[in-house]
Amino acid sequence: MNASHATTGRNRKGISLLEVLVACGILVVGLASVAAILPAASSRLSQATLEDRAATAAANAYAECVNRGLVNSALFSGTSGSLRACVLGAIPAGTTGTVAFSGFGDANAAAVTSRIDSTRGYFLEDDLVYTPPSVADTPTNSFLNGVNGPREFRFGVCWGAMLSTGTATGAAGVPATLSIAIFKKPGGAYVVSGTQQAGTIYTLPTVVEQDRKTYFPGCSFVLAVPSASTDSPRWFKINSSWSTGTSTVAVFADPSFPTFSGSSARIVGFENIVRVDQYPVTLD
Repeated sequence: MNASHATTGRNRKGISLLEVLVACGILVVGLASVAAILPAASSRLSQATLEDRAATAAANAYAECVNRGLVNSALFSGTSGSLRACVLGAIPAGTTGTVAFSGFGDANAAAVTSRIDSTRGYFLEDDLVYTPPSVADTPTNSFLNGVNGPREFRFGVCWGAMLSTGTATGAAGVPATLSIAIFKKPGGAYVVSGTQQAGTIYTLPTVVEQDRKTYFPGCSFVLAVPSASTDSPRWFKINSSWSTGTSTVAVFADPSFPTFSGSSARIVGFENIVRVDQYPVTLD
């Protein structure tokens, strides 16, 4: 004969309330960790998208300059092409700070306008504007003249180019450097005279913390403009920067910053700059 035993709470199969609470706690911690990395992941995705578009804009800008004849001695104004650097595109003309732009100037306007549309030619036009549909279910393209073109686009990623010849005149056959600066959107510029502390460490007077974050953050690029007209401006990268209250200290990556035939240099910081690519070219 088999004796049957009553089932007790001690040997009953199942999950206790304490086990459920522990599992819920572990689940909450896991979900909170996942939720915490979502903003960082979104920021990284936006940065990756910007870098991808910036690389596309740089390639497009170089192709525009070469194919439209912008690498040309005709762009250099002045007597016998004496201007040693000329600026095209979205590099801002206005300044903020203690000194003004000099040492370079805008390219020959007539030569530029005959080769490129100065209104649209310096922007990446892949961010088109659409209007809500009036009847159909899909949005419609927005046009600048309201009817049939050209298509309207957001003025986001744009580029500026600087064509410089070092210490040579801007004549045909002269080796030059085509610098392509990419901006995530149009912005301003801040010009300041830097004081060398030691090596590549410079003090930027009058640049307070807010201006440092806007124009001179770490891993950004600045343009060094010589006081003398015998040299062309050159781009340099900032390794790091920090504010001291009434001024900013910047450490530059290039140990030769800045060497301009013994002349001093002003430092130009740009708002919204993403990258700078430089290409060796020969003037046509």
